[in-house]
Amino acid sequence: MMKETFGEYIHKLRLDNGLTLTKLAAALDIDQSTLSKIENGKRNVPAEIIPKLSAFFSLDLKKLEHEYLSERIAELIYPEEETQKLFLAAEEKAKYMRIKNQHQSTLKF
Repeated sequence: MMKETFGEYIHKLRLDNGLTLTKLAAALDIDQSTLSKIENGKRNVPAEIIPKLSAFFSLDLKKLEHEYLSERIAELIYPEEETQKLFLAAEEKAKYMRIKNQHQSTLKF
């Protein structure tokens, strides 16, 4: 589990592999300025680059997706004091949504 932001993680990956902004941006099919903003925390990571990042650096896609989603959740809740209560409520809602979705998918018209 990474402690840094996703953008900081991408920056570290890029530097550790001796890549320029231009090279990595091209591999991820994004603009160099966009990558710079992502690395500097001025822009959120677009979800569509996660699979490309995984493939380019041979990283586990599921782990990257979890890191990405956990950061999105953290961005929403970090100002709150009682995050544990928020997590419990969110888990209950997620369970409800899964059940509701399963019931809707089994209905036949």
